[in-house]
Amino acid sequence: MTSTTTGDDERLTSDAPAIDVSIQQPTRPLRTTATSDLSEQIPLRDSLLVAVTAGLGYGFDAYAVNIYGLVLPLIAVSFAVDLTTLGFIGSIFLVGYMVGTIGFGIAADRWGRKDTLGVSILLYGATTSLGGLTANIPLFAALRFLTGVGGAGELAVGAPYTCEMFPPRYRAIGVGGIMFSLFSFGYILAGLAALYIAPRFGWQWTFIIAIVPAIGVFAMRRLVQESVRYAIQKADEKIRAAQQLEQSLSPGSPDRIWRIPVVRKRIGIGWLLYTANAAGYWGLSVFLTTFMVKKFGVSPATAIGYAISFYVAQFFFSYLGTGLSDWRGRRPAGMAGAVLMIATTIVATTVSSLGLFLVFGALMMALLGWLWGVGDTYISELFPTRIRGTGFGLAVGGGRFAAIFAPLLVGAGITAFGPTIPFLASAGLWLLTIIGYLLGPETSRKSIEQIEAEFEAQSKN
Repeated sequence: MTSTTTGDDERLTSDAPAIDVSIQQPTRPLRTTATSDLSEQIPLRDSLLVAVTAGLGYGFDAYAVNIYGLVLPLIAVSFAVDLTTLGFIGSIFLVGYMVGTIGFGIAADRWGRKDTLGVSILLYGATTSLGGLTANIPLFAALRFLTGVGGAGELAVGAPYTCEMFPPRYRAIGVGGIMFSLFSFGYILAGLAALYIAPRFGWQWTFIIAIVPAIGVFAMRRLVQESVRYAIQKADEKIRAAQQLEQSLSPGSPDRIWRIPVVRKRIGIGWLLYTANAAGYWGLSVFLTTFMVKKFGVSPATAIGYAISFYVAQFFFSYLGTGLSDWRGRRPAGMAGAVLMIATTIVATTVSSLGLFLVFGALMMALLGWLWGVGDTYISELFPTRIRGTGFGLAVGGGRFAAIFAPLLVGAGITAFGPTIPFLASAGLWLLTIIGYLLGPETSRKSIEQIEAEFEAQSKN
Protein backbone atom coordinates (compact mmCIF):
# COMPACT_ATOMS: atom_id res chain seq x y z
CA MET A 1 0.00 0.00 0.00
CA THR A 2 1.36 3.44 -0.83
CA SER A 3 0.30 6.77 0.53
CA THR A 4 1.15 10.40 0.14
CA THR A 5 1.71 12.97 2.86
CA THR A 6 0.92 16.62 2.17
CA GLY A 7 0.30 19.77 4.11
CA ASP A 8 -3.19 18.41 4.66
CA ASP A 9 -1.68 16.43 7.52
CA GLU A 10 -1.98 19.70 9.40
CA ARG A 11 -5.72 19.17 9.71
CA LEU A 12 -8.57 16.89 8.77
CA THR A 13 -9.62 17.91 5.29
CA SER A 14 -13.21 18.42 4.30
CA ASP A 15 -13.35 15.28 2.22
CA ALA A 16 -12.06 13.09 5.07
CA PRO A 17 -14.62 10.70 6.50
CA ALA A 18 -16.15 11.45 9.88
CA ILE A 19 -14.52 9.97 12.93
CA ASP A 20 -17.16 7.45 13.90
CA VAL A 21 -17.57 3.79 14.51
CA SER A 22 -19.69 2.98 11.46
CA ILE A 23 -19.11 1.86 7.89
CA GLN A 24 -21.59 1.18 5.14
CA GLN A 25 -21.26 -2.59 5.10
CA PRO A 26 -23.66 -4.09 7.68
CA THR A 27 -21.29 -6.98 8.32
CA ARG A 28 -20.93 -6.70 12.10
CA PRO A 29 -23.30 -6.28 15.04
CA LEU A 30 -23.33 -3.15 17.15
CA ARG A 31 -23.42 -0.71 14.27
CA THR A 32 -24.19 2.93 14.88
CA THR A 33 -24.37 6.26 13.13
CA ALA A 34 -21.97 9.06 13.88
CA THR A 35 -24.20 10.61 16.52
CA SER A 36 -26.15 7.64 17.94
CA ASP A 37 -24.90 6.08 21.16
CA LEU A 38 -23.17 2.73 20.86
CA SER A 39 -22.85 2.47 24.64
CA GLU A 40 -26.62 1.99 24.96
CA GLN A 41 -26.12 -1.41 23.30
CA ILE A 42 -23.48 -2.50 25.84
CA PRO A 43 -24.94 -4.45 28.80
CA LEU A 44 -24.61 -2.58 32.10
CA ARG A 45 -22.99 -5.66 33.64
CA ASP A 46 -20.15 -5.46 31.11
CA SER A 47 -19.71 -1.74 31.73
CA LEU A 48 -19.57 -2.20 35.50
CA LEU A 49 -17.17 -5.13 35.22
CA VAL A 50 -14.73 -3.05 33.18
CA ALA A 51 -15.00 -0.13 35.63
CA VAL A 52 -14.48 -2.35 38.69
CA THR A 53 -11.58 -4.25 37.11
CA ALA A 54 -9.88 -1.04 35.99
CA GLY A 55 -10.69 0.55 39.35
CA LEU A 56 -9.22 -2.31 41.36
CA GLY A 57 -6.10 -2.14 39.23
CA TYR A 58 -5.96 1.60 39.89
CA GLY A 59 -6.57 0.99 43.59
CA PHE A 60 -3.69 -1.42 43.98
CA ASP A 61 -1.59 0.99 41.94
CA ALA A 62 -2.45 3.52 44.69
CA TYR A 63 -1.24 0.98 47.24
CA ALA A 64 2.05 0.49 45.38
CA VAL A 65 2.45 4.25 44.97
CA ASN A 66 1.70 5.34 48.53
CA ILE A 67 3.18 2.54 50.60
CA TYR A 68 6.63 3.93 49.81
CA GLY A 69 5.96 7.27 51.47
CA LEU A 70 4.15 5.71 54.42
CA VAL A 71 7.07 3.44 55.41
CA LEU A 72 9.82 5.84 54.33
CA PRO A 73 11.49 6.13 57.78
CA LEU A 74 11.79 2.33 57.99
CA ILE A 75 13.27 2.15 54.48
CA ALA A 76 15.82 4.83 55.43
CA VAL A 77 17.00 2.76 58.39
CA SER A 78 17.08 -0.48 56.39
CA PHE A 79 19.19 0.94 53.56
CA ALA A 80 21.15 3.32 55.82
CA VAL A 81 20.44 6.30 53.56
CA ASP A 82 19.13 9.79 54.28
CA LEU A 83 15.75 11.19 53.33
CA THR A 84 17.31 13.25 50.53
CA THR A 85 18.31 10.04 48.75
CA LEU A 86 14.87 8.56 49.27
CA GLY A 87 13.30 11.78 48.01
CA PHE A 88 15.36 11.42 44.84
CA ILE A 89 14.07 7.84 44.47
CA GLY A 90 10.55 9.22 44.85
CA SER A 91 11.19 11.56 41.93
CA ILE A 92 12.61 8.66 39.88
CA PHE A 93 9.31 6.89 40.49
CA LEU A 94 7.41 9.91 39.17
CA VAL A 95 9.60 9.98 36.05
CA GLY A 96 8.48 6.39 35.49
CA TYR A 97 4.90 7.51 36.07
CA MET A 98 5.21 10.10 33.31
CA VAL A 99 6.87 7.66 30.89
CA GLY A 100 4.27 4.97 31.61
CA THR A 101 1.35 7.35 31.16
CA ILE A 102 2.44 8.28 27.65
CA GLY A 103 3.74 4.83 26.70
CA PHE A 104 0.74 2.83 27.87
CA GLY A 105 -1.63 5.37 26.31
CA ILE A 106 0.00 4.81 22.92
CA ALA A 107 0.06 1.04 23.49
CA ALA A 108 -3.67 1.02 24.29
CA ASP A 109 -4.43 2.51 20.87
CA ARG A 110 -2.09 0.10 19.11
CA TRP A 111 -2.72 -3.22 20.88
CA GLY A 112 -6.02 -2.77 22.68
CA ARG A 113 -7.33 -1.71 26.08
CA LYS A 114 -7.79 -5.11 27.70
CA ASP A 115 -4.36 -6.66 27.02
CA THR A 116 -2.45 -3.44 27.72
CA LEU A 117 -4.21 -3.08 31.07
CA GLY A 118 -3.14 -6.63 31.96
CA VAL A 119 0.53 -5.90 31.21
CA SER A 120 0.36 -2.78 33.37
CA ILE A 121 -1.10 -4.70 36.32
CA LEU A 122 1.55 -7.42 36.24
CA LEU A 123 4.42 -4.95 35.79
CA TYR A 124 3.68 -2.79 38.81
CA GLY A 125 2.72 -5.79 40.98
CA ALA A 126 5.90 -7.72 40.22
CA THR A 127 8.27 -4.76 40.57
CA THR A 128 6.71 -3.63 43.86
CA SER A 129 7.15 -7.12 45.31
CA LEU A 130 10.72 -7.39 44.06
CA GLY A 131 11.46 -4.06 45.72
CA GLY A 132 10.75 -5.70 49.06
CA LEU A 133 13.25 -8.46 48.33
CA THR A 134 16.29 -6.37 47.41
CA ALA A 135 18.90 -4.92 49.74
CA ASN A 136 20.61 -2.97 46.95
CA ILE A 137 19.64 0.72 46.79
CA PRO A 138 20.37 1.26 43.04
CA LEU A 139 18.31 -1.83 42.19
CA PHE A 140 15.54 -0.65 44.52
CA ALA A 141 15.52 2.72 42.71
CA ALA A 142 15.33 0.98 39.32
CA LEU A 143 12.43 -1.15 40.51
CA ARG A 144 10.59 1.94 41.75
CA PHE A 145 11.02 3.47 38.29
CA LEU A 146 9.48 0.35 36.72
CA THR A 147 6.70 0.38 39.31
CA GLY A 148 5.94 3.92 38.18
CA VAL A 149 5.89 2.87 34.52
CA GLY A 150 3.51 0.00 35.20
CA GLY A 151 1.30 1.82 37.67
CA ALA A 152 0.81 4.75 35.31
CA GLY A 153 -0.79 2.41 32.80
CA GLU A 154 -3.74 1.81 35.13
CA LEU A 155 -5.04 5.34 34.60
CA ALA A 156 -3.73 5.82 31.05
CA VAL A 157 -5.54 2.68 29.86
CA GLY A 158 -8.29 2.27 32.45
CA ALA A 159 -9.89 5.70 32.09
CA PRO A 160 -10.28 5.61 28.27
CA TYR A 161 -11.37 1.95 28.48
CA THR A 162 -14.10 2.71 31.03
CA CYS A 163 -15.12 5.88 29.20
CA GLU A 164 -15.88 3.86 26.06
CA MET A 165 -18.10 1.42 27.95
CA PHE A 166 -20.50 3.79 29.77
CA PRO A 167 -23.51 5.76 28.47
CA PRO A 168 -23.36 9.54 28.88
CA ARG A 169 -25.90 9.87 31.70
CA TYR A 170 -23.51 8.30 34.22
CA ARG A 171 -20.19 8.08 32.39
CA ALA A 172 -18.40 10.24 34.99
CA ILE A 173 -19.66 7.97 37.78
CA GLY A 174 -18.08 5.03 35.93
CA VAL A 175 -14.76 6.65 35.04
CA GLY A 176 -14.16 9.08 37.88
CA GLY A 177 -16.46 7.70 40.57
CA ILE A 178 -15.83 3.96 40.54
CA MET A 179 -12.21 4.18 39.37
CA PHE A 180 -11.00 6.99 41.59
CA SER A 181 -12.91 5.86 44.68
CA LEU A 182 -10.98 2.60 44.42
CA PHE A 183 -7.76 4.61 44.13
CA SER A 184 -8.66 6.14 47.51
CA PHE A 185 -9.37 2.64 48.80
CA GLY A 186 -5.83 1.66 47.77
CA TYR A 187 -4.37 4.42 49.93
CA ILE A 188 -6.48 3.24 52.86
CA LEU A 189 -5.05 -0.28 52.45
CA ALA A 190 -1.52 1.15 52.27
CA GLY A 191 -2.12 3.09 55.48
CA LEU A 192 -3.40 0.00 57.27
CA ALA A 193 -0.40 -2.00 56.04
CA ALA A 194 1.96 0.71 57.31
CA LEU A 195 0.24 0.69 60.70
CA TYR A 196 -0.14 -3.05 61.27
CA ILE A 197 2.14 -5.05 58.95
CA ALA A 198 5.32 -2.96 58.82
CA PRO A 199 5.87 -2.73 62.62
CA ARG A 200 5.38 -6.48 63.10
CA PHE A 201 6.94 -8.03 60.01
CA GLY A 202 9.09 -5.29 58.49
CA TRP A 203 8.45 -2.79 55.70
CA GLN A 204 9.60 -5.38 53.15
CA TRP A 205 6.41 -7.40 53.58
CA THR A 206 4.23 -4.40 52.77
CA PHE A 207 5.93 -4.47 49.36
CA ILE A 208 6.09 -8.24 48.85
CA ILE A 209 2.36 -8.80 49.33
CA ALA A 210 1.55 -6.40 46.47
CA ILE A 211 1.88 -9.24 43.95
CA VAL A 212 -1.15 -11.04 45.41
CA PRO A 213 -3.85 -8.48 44.51
CA ALA A 214 -2.10 -7.80 41.20
CA ILE A 215 -2.47 -11.45 40.21
CA GLY A 216 -6.09 -11.39 41.34
CA VAL A 217 -6.94 -8.32 39.25
CA PHE A 218 -5.05 -9.78 36.28
CA ALA A 219 -7.20 -12.91 36.56
CA MET A 220 -10.36 -10.76 36.69
CA ARG A 221 -9.28 -9.24 33.38
CA ARG A 222 -10.26 -12.54 31.70
CA LEU A 223 -13.90 -11.80 32.54
CA VAL A 224 -14.05 -8.44 30.76
CA GLN A 225 -14.51 -7.81 27.06
CA GLU A 226 -12.40 -5.58 24.87
CA SER A 227 -13.82 -2.10 24.33
CA VAL A 228 -16.49 -2.49 21.64
CA ARG A 229 -15.69 0.93 20.23
CA TYR A 230 -12.01 0.05 19.98
CA ALA A 231 -12.74 -3.32 18.34
CA ILE A 232 -14.99 -1.74 15.71
CA GLN A 233 -12.52 1.09 15.14
CA LYS A 234 -9.67 -1.37 14.50
CA ALA A 235 -11.81 -3.36 12.07
CA ASP A 236 -12.76 -0.19 10.22
CA GLU A 237 -9.11 0.84 9.94
CA LYS A 238 -8.39 -2.20 7.80
CA ILE A 239 -11.06 -1.03 5.37
CA ARG A 240 -10.05 2.63 5.41
CA ALA A 241 -6.28 2.13 5.57
CA ALA A 242 -5.58 3.94 2.31
CA GLN A 243 -7.74 6.97 3.10
CA GLN A 244 -6.39 10.29 4.28
CA LEU A 245 -7.88 10.09 7.76
CA GLU A 246 -5.59 7.13 8.40
CA GLN A 247 -2.68 9.39 7.53
CA SER A 248 -3.85 12.19 9.82
CA LEU A 249 -4.79 10.12 12.84
CA SER A 250 -2.54 7.08 12.84
CA PRO A 251 -2.84 5.34 16.23
CA GLY A 252 0.30 5.57 18.29
CA SER A 253 1.86 8.35 16.19
CA PRO A 254 2.17 11.36 18.50
CA ASP A 255 4.05 13.38 15.87
CA ARG A 256 1.14 13.14 13.41
CA ILE A 257 -1.43 13.72 16.12
CA TRP A 258 0.38 16.84 17.29
CA ARG A 259 0.02 18.41 13.83
CA ILE A 260 -3.76 18.70 14.19
CA PRO A 261 -4.69 22.04 15.85
CA VAL A 262 -7.75 20.77 17.72
CA VAL A 263 -5.69 17.91 19.18
CA ARG A 264 -2.95 20.29 20.27
CA LYS A 265 -5.51 22.49 22.02
CA ARG A 266 -7.11 19.58 23.83
CA ILE A 267 -3.75 18.18 24.92
CA GLY A 268 -2.94 21.66 26.24
CA ILE A 269 -6.20 21.66 28.22
CA GLY A 270 -5.19 18.30 29.66
CA TRP A 271 -1.81 19.72 30.67
CA LEU A 272 -3.50 22.53 32.58
CA LEU A 273 -5.89 20.19 34.39
CA TYR A 274 -3.29 17.57 35.21
CA THR A 275 -0.53 19.92 36.24
CA ALA A 276 -2.90 20.98 39.00
CA ASN A 277 -4.19 17.45 39.68
CA ALA A 278 -0.85 15.65 39.72
CA ALA A 279 1.39 18.33 41.24
CA GLY A 280 -1.31 19.18 43.77
CA TYR A 281 -1.88 15.56 44.72
CA TRP A 282 1.78 14.63 45.12
CA GLY A 283 2.71 17.89 46.79
CA LEU A 284 0.01 17.38 49.41
CA SER A 285 -0.15 13.62 49.85
CA VAL A 286 3.57 12.81 50.11
CA PHE A 287 4.02 15.22 53.02
CA LEU A 288 0.54 15.04 54.54
CA THR A 289 1.62 13.06 57.59
CA THR A 290 4.83 15.11 57.87
CA PHE A 291 2.71 18.28 57.91
CA MET A 292 0.63 16.98 60.81
CA VAL A 293 3.66 15.78 62.76
CA LYS A 294 5.56 19.05 62.37
CA LYS A 295 2.68 21.51 62.78
CA PHE A 296 0.54 19.80 65.40
CA GLY A 297 3.05 17.52 67.14
CA VAL A 298 1.09 14.30 66.66
CA SER A 299 2.89 10.96 66.44
CA PRO A 300 3.57 9.43 63.00
CA ALA A 301 1.13 6.59 63.71
CA THR A 302 -1.59 9.05 64.72
CA ALA A 303 -0.91 11.10 61.58
CA ILE A 304 -1.33 8.00 59.40
CA GLY A 305 -4.63 7.27 61.14
CA TYR A 306 -5.87 10.79 60.39
CA ALA A 307 -4.69 10.47 56.78
CA ILE A 308 -6.68 7.24 56.38
CA SER A 309 -9.82 9.05 57.55
CA PHE A 310 -9.16 11.79 54.98
CA TYR A 311 -9.03 9.20 52.22
CA VAL A 312 -12.29 7.68 53.39
CA ALA A 313 -13.81 11.12 52.77
CA GLN A 314 -12.05 11.22 49.40
CA PHE A 315 -13.67 7.92 48.45
CA PHE A 316 -17.13 9.48 48.78
CA PHE A 317 -16.21 12.84 47.26
CA SER A 318 -15.13 11.15 44.05
CA TYR A 319 -18.77 10.13 43.62
CA LEU A 320 -20.06 13.54 44.71
CA GLY A 321 -17.96 15.42 42.15
CA THR A 322 -18.54 13.04 39.27
CA GLY A 323 -22.25 12.76 40.02
CA LEU A 324 -22.52 16.54 39.93
CA SER A 325 -20.63 16.60 36.62
CA ASP A 326 -23.06 14.09 35.10
CA TRP A 327 -25.95 16.25 36.31
CA ARG A 328 -24.73 19.82 35.74
CA GLY A 329 -21.76 19.43 33.39
CA ARG A 330 -18.03 18.68 33.52
CA ARG A 331 -16.93 22.31 33.30
CA PRO A 332 -19.16 23.72 36.08
CA ALA A 333 -18.38 20.78 38.37
CA GLY A 334 -14.66 20.98 37.69
CA MET A 335 -14.47 24.73 38.26
CA ALA A 336 -16.60 24.51 41.41
CA GLY A 337 -14.27 21.83 42.76
CA ALA A 338 -11.24 24.03 42.04
CA VAL A 339 -12.76 27.04 43.85
CA LEU A 340 -13.61 24.88 46.87
CA MET A 341 -10.10 23.38 46.78
CA ILE A 342 -8.47 26.81 46.85
CA ALA A 343 -10.61 27.89 49.80
CA THR A 344 -10.19 24.72 51.88
CA THR A 345 -6.43 24.56 51.24
CA ILE A 346 -6.00 28.12 52.48
CA VAL A 347 -8.03 27.44 55.62
CA ALA A 348 -6.58 23.98 56.32
CA THR A 349 -2.97 25.11 56.07
CA THR A 350 -3.32 28.28 58.15
CA VAL A 351 -5.43 27.14 61.12
CA SER A 352 -3.61 26.58 64.41
CA SER A 353 -6.15 24.16 65.87
CA LEU A 354 -5.77 20.45 65.19
CA GLY A 355 -9.54 20.03 65.40
CA LEU A 356 -10.14 22.61 62.67
CA PHE A 357 -7.39 21.09 60.55
CA LEU A 358 -9.00 17.67 60.78
CA VAL A 359 -12.21 19.17 59.35
CA PHE A 360 -10.73 21.34 56.61
CA GLY A 361 -7.81 18.99 55.93
CA ALA A 362 -10.31 16.20 55.32
CA LEU A 363 -12.23 18.46 52.91
CA MET A 364 -8.98 19.42 51.17
CA MET A 365 -7.94 15.83 50.56
CA ALA A 366 -11.52 14.77 49.76
CA LEU A 367 -11.76 17.41 47.03
CA LEU A 368 -8.81 15.77 45.29
CA GLY A 369 -11.17 12.85 44.65
CA TRP A 370 -13.73 15.27 43.19
CA LEU A 371 -11.17 16.99 40.94
CA TRP A 372 -9.41 13.83 39.77
CA GLY A 373 -12.68 12.03 39.10
CA VAL A 374 -14.09 14.82 36.96
CA GLY A 375 -10.74 15.50 35.27
CA ASP A 376 -10.07 11.86 34.36
CA THR A 377 -13.50 11.58 32.78
CA TYR A 378 -13.24 14.87 30.92
CA ILE A 379 -9.82 14.22 29.39
CA SER A 380 -10.95 10.73 28.31
CA GLU A 381 -13.83 12.32 26.41
CA LEU A 382 -11.75 14.93 24.58
CA PHE A 383 -10.27 12.55 21.99
CA PRO A 384 -11.80 10.23 19.36
CA THR A 385 -11.61 6.47 19.83
CA ARG A 386 -8.69 5.81 17.52
CA ILE A 387 -6.41 8.17 19.44
CA ARG A 388 -8.12 8.20 22.84
CA GLY A 389 -5.32 6.32 24.61
CA THR A 390 -2.56 8.34 22.94
CA GLY A 391 -4.31 11.67 23.47
CA PHE A 392 -5.11 10.87 27.09
CA GLY A 393 -1.55 9.68 27.70
CA LEU A 394 0.02 12.82 26.22
CA ALA A 395 -2.39 15.11 28.07
CA VAL A 396 -2.00 13.44 31.48
CA GLY A 397 1.69 12.64 30.99
CA GLY A 398 2.49 16.30 30.34
CA GLY A 399 0.78 17.24 33.59
CA ARG A 400 2.63 14.51 35.43
CA PHE A 401 5.93 16.02 34.27
CA ALA A 402 5.30 18.95 36.60
CA ALA A 403 4.48 16.50 39.39
CA ILE A 404 8.05 15.18 39.31
CA PHE A 405 9.20 18.39 40.97
CA ALA A 406 6.31 18.84 43.41
CA PRO A 407 7.64 16.60 46.22
CA LEU A 408 11.12 18.10 45.86
CA LEU A 409 9.81 21.68 46.06
CA VAL A 410 7.42 20.99 48.92
CA GLY A 411 10.06 19.04 50.84
CA ALA A 412 12.62 21.80 50.37
CA GLY A 413 10.01 24.38 51.32
CA ILE A 414 9.15 22.57 54.56
CA THR A 415 12.85 22.46 55.46
CA ALA A 416 13.36 26.14 54.68
CA PHE A 417 10.09 27.74 55.79
CA GLY A 418 8.19 25.17 57.84
CA PRO A 419 5.10 23.20 56.83
CA THR A 420 2.56 26.01 56.30
CA ILE A 421 3.96 28.05 53.39
CA PRO A 422 4.59 25.18 50.90
CA PHE A 423 1.11 23.72 51.48
CA LEU A 424 -0.46 27.17 51.23
CA ALA A 425 1.34 27.84 47.94
CA SER A 426 -0.20 24.73 46.41
CA ALA A 427 -3.61 26.44 46.47
CA GLY A 428 -2.56 28.51 43.46
CA LEU A 429 -2.29 25.39 41.29
CA TRP A 430 -6.05 25.10 41.03
CA LEU A 431 -6.28 28.33 39.05
CA LEU A 432 -4.90 26.22 36.18
CA THR A 433 -7.92 23.94 36.54
CA ILE A 434 -10.32 26.86 36.14
CA ILE A 435 -8.47 28.10 33.05
CA GLY A 436 -8.46 24.61 31.52
CA TYR A 437 -12.21 24.14 31.87
CA LEU A 438 -12.89 27.65 30.55
CA LEU A 439 -10.95 26.80 27.38
CA GLY A 440 -12.50 23.37 26.80
CA PRO A 441 -15.80 22.16 25.34
CA GLU A 442 -18.63 20.72 27.42
CA THR A 443 -18.90 16.93 27.08
CA SER A 444 -21.47 15.99 29.71
CA ARG A 445 -24.61 14.07 28.62
CA LYS A 446 -23.27 13.62 25.10
CA SER A 447 -22.60 10.25 23.51
CA ILE A 448 -19.04 9.45 22.52
CA GLU A 449 -20.25 9.47 18.91
CA GLN A 450 -21.63 13.01 19.26
CA ILE A 451 -18.41 14.24 20.89
CA GLU A 452 -16.39 12.65 18.08
CA ALA A 453 -18.60 14.28 15.44
CA GLU A 454 -17.99 17.68 17.08
CA PHE A 455 -14.26 16.95 17.17
CA GLU A 456 -14.28 16.10 13.46
CA ALA A 457 -16.19 19.29 12.64
CA GLN A 458 -13.72 21.43 14.62
CA SER A 459 -10.77 19.75 12.92
CA LYS A 460 -12.03 20.96 9.52
CA ASN A 461 -12.06 24.62 10.57
